[in-house]
Amino acid sequence: MQSKAKQTLSNLLKSSSEEEEVHFNVGDGVLRLNLKSEDIMLWGDTLKNISNPGNILLACESNQVELSETKLTWIVGAAIRSTKIEKTSDIINLLISLDVPSDIAEAASKHCPGLGNDITWAFYLERHGWLTASPIMDTTTT
Repeated sequence: MQSKAKQTLSNLLKSSSEEEEVHFNVGDGVLRLNLKSEDIMLWGDTLKNISNPGNILLACESNQVELSETKLTWIVGAAIRSTKIEKTSDIINLLISLDVPSDIAEAASKHCPGLGNDITWAFYLERHGWLTASPIMDTTTT
């Protein structure tokens, strides 16, 4: 039986736009859920290649410093970092520490089903500043 979060995500995947993404306008910014099956699979492959995977993947500027000392960036050329955080409030605080505006970080906690629980999420920035979140899951079971 699917968890409520996985069912919610499954419904999002089925009802998303032709572009397989959902946008949430938040203040002056945008939270974009990237639901493209090929991107979900790529993030899944990335997670499999991390020696100590967590439930959050982050495209960061550096992997040479503590996570709290780097910033979120776009995927190309990024250092992909993984961490395990189970409290949604701690995930919000982490995103804020990575220079994500607080209202967008809070929106991620509302619009990313299973965040911190039973679904792993990847976060990165688009070049125009949108925060993008992509679930990491087996799309063949949705």
